[in-house]
Amino acid sequence: MIALIVFSWMGFARLLRSDILSLREREYVLAARVVGVRDSRILFRHILPNAIFPTLVLASMRIGSYAITFAGLSFLGIGAEVGFADWGQLLSFARDWMTQLAEYWYIIVFPGVTLVLFVLSWNLVGDALRDVLDPRLQGSR
Repeated sequence: MIALIVFSWMGFARLLRSDILSLREREYVLAARVVGVRDSRILFRHILPNAIFPTLVLASMRIGSYAITFAGLSFLGIGAEVGFADWGQLLSFARDWMTQLAEYWYIIVFPGVTLVLFVLSWNLVGDALRDVLDPRLQGSR
C-alpha cells in the first residue's frame, strides 16, 4: 500500500506538466508576455488556474480507485494490519459465511454497497469539480 501511495504522484505530475506545456503556448499567455507581464504573474494568473483543475479532477477520481485497491489488498491479507477498520478486512472476516449467502447475505452486501457508494460519490465529486472549475466550460453556461 505504501508503494501505491509513493508512486501514484507521477501520473499527477505528468498531467500537470503536459497542461502547463500546452498552456504556455496559448495566445493569451503569449499576449501577456508581449505586453510585458512578469513571468510569475503569468504563471499564477493564467497558467496554474487552467492547469490545476484537470489534476484536481483526476485526484478526486483516483480516490475511488485507491479505495478499491486498498480494499482488495486488505481482503487478500496484504493490506492494512488486522484490527484496522477496512472494507477489505470486513469482507475477509466474512469468508466463512460466504458459502451461506442465502442466510447471511448482509455480511457481504453492506460492506460491498458502502464501498460502491463511496467510489461512486468520489467519481461524482470529480465530475462536479470538472463541470464547475474547468475554464473551458465557463463560456458554455
